[in-house]
Amino acid sequence: MAQYDLNLVDFWLIIRRRKFIVLLTVGLVGSMTSTMPYLVGPPPVYKAAARVKYERSTTASGLLQESISAVGGESDIATQAEVIKSFNVMENVAKEMSLIDKGLESKDIRANHELLDIIYDIQGHIEAGQEGSTNIIKITATAGDPRTAERYATLTADAYREENIYNRNRQVIEARRFVEGQLKNLEASLHESEQALREFKEQEGQVFVTEEARQALEQYNKLEGEQERLMRVRKEVTAQLQSLRESKTVVQEVQSRVYSDEVEALISKLNQRMSDLTQERDLLLINYTPEHALVRELDRRILNVKGEMIRELESKLRTFDERERAIRESIVRYKERYLSLPQAAIQLARLERDVMVNSNLYAALKSKHQEFMIKGAEQIEEVTIIEPAQIPTRPVNAPNLPLNAFLGVLMGGMVGLVAAFLKESFDTSIGTIEEVEAYLKVPVLGVIPRVDRKEVEREIQVGFQEKLDRETLDLYCHLVALFDPQSPLAEGYRSLRTNIQFAGGMQGNRVLAFVSAGAQEGKSTSAVNLAIALAQDGKRVLLVDADLRKPTIHERLGLEQSPGLSEVILGTVAYPEAIRTVTDLMLGKLGVEQVINAPGIDNLNILPSGKRPDNPAEFMNSPKLTELIDSVRKEYDIVIFDCPPILPVTDGVTLGSKVDGVVMVYQVGKVGRNALKRAKSLLDNAHASLIGIVLSNVSAELTPDYEMYRYSYK
Repeated sequence: MAQYDLNLVDFWLIIRRRKFIVLLTVGLVGSMTSTMPYLVGPPPVYKAAARVKYERSTTASGLLQESISAVGGESDIATQAEVIKSFNVMENVAKEMSLIDKGLESKDIRANHELLDIIYDIQGHIEAGQEGSTNIIKITATAGDPRTAERYATLTADAYREENIYNRNRQVIEARRFVEGQLKNLEASLHESEQALREFKEQEGQVFVTEEARQALEQYNKLEGEQERLMRVRKEVTAQLQSLRESKTVVQEVQSRVYSDEVEALISKLNQRMSDLTQERDLLLINYTPEHALVRELDRRILNVKGEMIRELESKLRTFDERERAIRESIVRYKERYLSLPQAAIQLARLERDVMVNSNLYAALKSKHQEFMIKGAEQIEEVTIIEPAQIPTRPVNAPNLPLNAFLGVLMGGMVGLVAAFLKESFDTSIGTIEEVEAYLKVPVLGVIPRVDRKEVEREIQVGFQEKLDRETLDLYCHLVALFDPQSPLAEGYRSLRTNIQFAGGMQGNRVLAFVSAGAQEGKSTSAVNLAIALAQDGKRVLLVDADLRKPTIHERLGLEQSPGLSEVILGTVAYPEAIRTVTDLMLGKLGVEQVINAPGIDNLNILPSGKRPDNPAEFMNSPKLTELIDSVRKEYDIVIFDCPPILPVTDGVTLGSKVDGVVMVYQVGKVGRNALKRAKSLLDNAHASLIGIVLSNVSAELTPDYEMYRYSYK
């Protein structure tokens, strides 16, 4: 690059010149950032959520159930959220998903490590939490499959609801079963007592006693009834006490419940505390082992409550013993006082008392049984599923395509800019007019712009009614100065014509050689179109194809290759006979109509290359070539020699030393600056006069001035 300061316009021109690198980098980085998350990203995770509403039971049956089951207040929402992840709920979910046999009991599952792993795995996919300050719990399930995530959430909500119903109604069910069993026994006892009374009356007939004796018998019966009641309650308390003493583990003692109406308030409170501590322990066991410090602390508190219950029951038992002893003494006194009573009367009173006691007990139990039946029919429900889970449509960790694409384009743009400036820094070619003039110390005579080939073809086709074939259209596209004179290309050649005319004066540079450092730089096309532009300006022009290795001038103009320059140098043909005129152009591929309608084309003569010789380099050193140059210089206003590239072969350098001036065609970015410098050095060493450079295939971003020129004067 030339050594001058870069401004913002220069930076913008570099970006435009390297826009393909920038666009390619943006495309690659953008596509990679958009697609790589799908190819190497984490496996998709789907999330499904169900919502349940938890409401504390406030029905009359619920309050009654609390009074008989010794279960007090409700757990708060946070506690219920932990209950959702409890072992029992997860076990039911696993059974519903057919991961565990439904016939297995909990104790069998707890003893199987593989089944425990299944339950713990499901537990790891479930999250539950309170929504704000409401009584709504959100159950969230995650899984690698959307259907599985939905089933996790749905089955967990259902299992939690069923578990809540079971726990809230379990005491009612157990109490009802207990009462039903007692009813059967009491019904049998009542039937036996009634049967005994009936048989006694049939056998003894009517039994008469005095009023004083009747009152004594009634008091005696009351004392015996009270004694039987105390014995029954004492037996129940003894059974409870034995159950508490025999339970060795923390888990066992919570199964002991006191259903007797004789239980005092302290026992109810202790039962409540035992239930709360046990529930808290079960929640801790979800995440901790039994050896954890928190669990062990709860075990200690449970054992303390158990000890208090034992002491309270022992105290009640002593109280019952004292009351029973007192009643027994009263019964003995009544027996001693009323021994004179008839035996039949005493027996009748005892039988009637048995019937009355059994009848009262049966009626009370029957009433209790009806209450339990009503409570069981109500099915206390505290959990309502208000929003079932839906199958998720996209994973929660799905890549954010718009964001990734935006970041990819942004990163790609930054990387592309860096790559563009690096490419510019390492580029050894010369990219601007200022650089060429500063580096080679010669002026730029012309700038041939880069245009779209299809655009040129469309412009040329407009001038013809019939559709041109591909060969003809390709021929016309190389002659834009003739067939598309209003195009930027034609204007570039006319500008080149003007600059050459003022580059040292026409009289001093009448014979010019067009050369290039390498092949395919637009040298032959520039020479042909410049020759046409000079002819249209009224100058008599001779265009000589001096490229004896790969001649193209005859193809560009649709002429025969022979006879030509090689025959003239060999002396087999005089140069006037080898020159092609307007007549030859009309008879060639261009056609009569196209040549006649072209102004000034009759001023153009062409000397083709002729047959290709075996030693083209020797032809350039031939004295006949020098004589030819001297002859045509006198006859034509300007003579243009189209020479081969000077770096691969020496023909152009040799011919350049024989002509008045040399014009080098350089396609921007085609060859490096060192190669361009080497080409100029070869010409300087041969004492050739390099009058200027023609930049071909120049893009619009070469300079701002050129871009404005192109679009303003197209």
